[in-house]
Amino acid sequence: MKTLEQERAKFAYEKVKSVKGRDFEEDYAKYVKNAPAMILTNGLGNTLAYYRSKKREAYTKLYEHFGEWLQERGYCKKDEDVLEWITKTDSLIVFQATQEVLALLNWMTKFARAELKESDSG
Repeated sequence: MKTLEQERAKFAYEKVKSVKGRDFEEDYAKYVKNAPAMILTNGLGNTLAYYRSKKREAYTKLYEHFGEWLQERGYCKKDEDVLEWITKTDSLIVFQATQEVLALLNWMTKFARAELKESDSG
């Protein structure tokens, strides 16, 4: 039986590895590292809306990865868009989902630093 932390780590590792070697790898690594601050400052919904509005593949992947994790954890349905789910869900549940994404990002940040190329600009 796996702990929730092990499940988060496994999911994070798989998602980070899935972008390794792709042309947006450096951007993805940067966005993963910046995501916790964005979420804490702006909220999960606003951060996801920002990611969705961008036409860069790294933002799209991160948006998809967050959505997949929240679906896997049972927050939203498999065929439901995470941003749409946030707009119609009780704020307490959204707060719990936010905490879950932040916990996932703890692992994603570690794996991004370990596995992905980073830009020289930081």
